[in-house]
Amino acid sequence: MINLEFLSELRGKKLLLAFSHGSDSTALFHLLLRESISFDCALFNYKTRASSDCEEASAKELCERFGKRFFSKSAELKNGNFESKARALRYDFFKGLCLEHGYRGLVLAHQLNDYFEWFLMRFSKGAGLANLLGFDESLRLENGENIAIYRPLKNTPKHEILAFLRQNNIKYFNDESNKDESFDRNYIRANFSDKFIASFAAGVTRTFEALNADKKVLLGDFAFESGGLFVLKNDEKAINLADKALKKLGVLLSADSRAVAAETMKKEGQIVLSHKVALCANRTFVFIAPLKTAVLKKEFKEECRVLKIPSKIRAFLFFNEDIFKDLKEFLS
Repeated sequence: MINLEFLSELRGKKLLLAFSHGSDSTALFHLLLRESISFDCALFNYKTRASSDCEEASAKELCERFGKRFFSKSAELKNGNFESKARALRYDFFKGLCLEHGYRGLVLAHQLNDYFEWFLMRFSKGAGLANLLGFDESLRLENGENIAIYRPLKNTPKHEILAFLRQNNIKYFNDESNKDESFDRNYIRANFSDKFIASFAAGVTRTFEALNADKKVLLGDFAFESGGLFVLKNDEKAINLADKALKKLGVLLSADSRAVAAETMKKEGQIVLSHKVALCANRTFVFIAPLKTAVLKKEFKEECRVLKIPSKIRAFLFFNEDIFKDLKEFLS
């Protein structure tokens, strides 16, 4: 019997389930029903297969049968990095729904095999402990809010999910593109991760728990965090903690941009990442916040100067008076 994670946190919240009608999200749909968790569904149709529209129609029918609101959107992706573009489109869709309809949590069907695939992909390309583990913990909305991301199947291996579906005669769809081993993730899945998890799922789960605990010790804590502003000590842990803050703001650092960010902090400089987030450092702290522009009053600029708040952070604080008030207390 599959036991879901985060049950107490899921109850009583307005939740949106990212639904594809594949094995994982279909199993999660029925498991949430079993636990009397309230949720609605959102599906992004990439039009990549002949069966895509059939899957969407079946998903809509399933939601109607159980009284769930169903949202869908479609777009065709032809060139470039499909996985990266698909993820961006999908999450923009989810963000829009959360903003428009007031969802307080996004539920994803990632399971233990997915975590191990991610680990192996990062491991194969060269990564430290801070970047080997985990996915986003929250969804950053345009209005500055963070929507919690829940993965109730995070410790459930794929073979248990498939067994649950068979035992309960539940219909789902297979994505044939998952067999295309030209994608790194599919290659790792077919040749390594699924076979390993099938034999060592319990041990892998315990290892991830231990590594995540070590990661928290390695990263440390933010010195100050509020509404999209992150302040951290400018020390040897700064780059790893900065990476965590940037992920919360929707910026994933490449190896090159990570090196540039580390050098910027070392030289007490300022940079803009992905055209949307400012990372600025002085001798004591690193400030990270969404990039804003504004004509600032002389008095406000002088107040920031005295507090040693870098110039690229000031416009964000100008538009967020409560955060600025709390930051002044922290820095004073």
